[in-house]
Amino acid sequence: MAKRVAQDERPYRPVEEALVRSVMHSSGTEEAVEIIETQGVSQEIEETQVRRNTISASEQIFAQSQPLEKLSREKRVLLSPSEEREIERLVSRVAEAVRTPVKLSHLLRAYMTLLLHAENEIVKRAQQASPMRRRPNGDPVALASFEQSVAQILSAALREAAPLR
Repeated sequence: MAKRVAQDERPYRPVEEALVRSVMHSSGTEEAVEIIETQGVSQEIEETQVRRNTISASEQIFAQSQPLEKLSREKRVLLSPSEEREIERLVSRVAEAVRTPVKLSHLLRAYMTLLLHAENEIVKRAQQASPMRRRPNGDPVALASFEQSVAQILSAALREAAPLR
């Protein structure tokens, strides 16, 4: 529902009608600047800049890392029923902790950001590891052992990586 504006209060209009008209019909920007300054929009612009400067560093990184491309590629992973329950429990706990809806895709994209941030350390740790052989999906014990080795590489690399800014 829309909020009513008190009779003595000027309604919020981010772009004044006169400014729009001047931009649409003038050949230069001097008139537009004059209109902005006379209508108090310059104060609103300054307030917006102050708000932008107070955004936390993590929010700035988040805004800069947002994809410019449409998210259209899908990657799949097979999980056991118990793994699915565990990961969904984690997602629920994170959502509860941050007090907002969170989906698995949000966590996976955040993990992707971390992995790409630590790419050099991950490759360096992988090169230092003893040669590994990927096991077939039909041998769950051997596959779990392989994945545990990969997890150890990732864990060490993420500890070594510079803090995410």
